[in-house]
Amino acid sequence: MEKLLTEDSVRQLMRQNKLANQDQLTLPRGTILTPAARSFLGEHRVKIKQTNGSSIDVQSKKTASPNSWLETLRVATRTVNFGQLAQESSPLIRLQQTLREQFLLLLTVIDKQIGVIDQSQMMTMAEFVNELLTKSFDQVLANEDYPIDQVKLTDFDLSKAPLLLVQQLQSSVGQVAFSLGDYIQVQPELRQATYCRAIIQWQNQIQAWTQKILER
Repeated sequence: MEKLLTEDSVRQLMRQNKLANQDQLTLPRGTILTPAARSFLGEHRVKIKQTNGSSIDVQSKKTASPNSWLETLRVATRTVNFGQLAQESSPLIRLQQTLREQFLLLLTVIDKQIGVIDQSQMMTMAEFVNELLTKSFDQVLANEDYPIDQVKLTDFDLSKAPLLLVQQLQSSVGQVAFSLGDYIQVQPELRQATYCRAIIQWQNQIQAWTQKILER
């Protein structure tokens, strides 16, 4: 019987640390790879081989990183509409883009670690940031609850701190502050919204965390 291997199946293998970048994935002959799964494996330079065996097998090129599941995290983004450039330059979109770039930088810092990172905490953090990145103009004033109280960035103790990247992350707090201030100028009621308070609490966490790293 033919077996189907989807992108979700491949991502699950990486989350479970059963598959890492540059590994070789050996599949039973007749296994069907979806185009999305094949593309994902290509992005991670995983070689694909088929044999007459009956089970999926992974040959590691090197010892898998305990945090290779970080590769499966996706940070929300939006499609740029070049037909509406005036809207693309709006304060909210600039703020969300700044937050996205900041979180990608934070993930880069954490990805440098040798020790095991708390996967549950990272998933909670990613879900929180993705909520900030996907709100529309009306939704940011709706006073929804954001799970910032579940985000514990200051609990992360880095075993290996890339100081230049940490300083870049620290500087990004100022960029977010500028973007948030610009948005409040055109929409003053944002100052009282839970969206604004969640961003400020998040920036305070990043500021405290980076300062703790740089002072030790």
